[in-house]
Amino acid sequence: MIETNETKSEKVVIQFGARTIKGYLESPAWNTIEEVLNNAPQSTLDTFRIRRLDTNLLEEVSIKDVKAVFYVNSFDGDSVRNHLNFHTRAPIVHGIWMRFQFRDGEVMEGIVYNSIRYLVDPGFFVLPTDPGSNNKLVYVMKSWLVDHRVLGLRKL
Repeated sequence: MIETNETKSEKVVIQFGARTIKGYLESPAWNTIEEVLNNAPQSTLDTFRIRRLDTNLLEEVSIKDVKAVFYVNSFDGDSVRNHLNFHTRAPIVHGIWMRFQFRDGEVMEGIVYNSIRYLVDPGFFVLPTDPGSNNKLVYVMKSWLVDHRVLGLRKL
């Protein structure tokens, strides 16, 4: 397999609870969650650089107050969308199917890649299970969770 150092600008929405930042995050090019995890830094990042949508300026963002980083298809999203939960049309991805509840009451379901990184890192990646979701991938900070439950396992 030939490794490439290609990067791409990912559309992200970073939520801090009451505050939201929209912009672009430079990240290694990926097609699967396994590629994301393989290219992730081996140590925890304190900050990351985002090119703000509203100003087009690069900004260092501290990870400590972040609720979650949503990798999105569109910045517009649908705030009134009734998300589907625990349905049969979810993507078939090897991992743990989980439901999360954030401090602000938001509930989300997704597939978590079963690895040591899920246990030891301050956050983890979630692949949303709602096929109509605007979210492609979400990085959830554990400090923002009040509850998380295993709903089942998914195997290829």
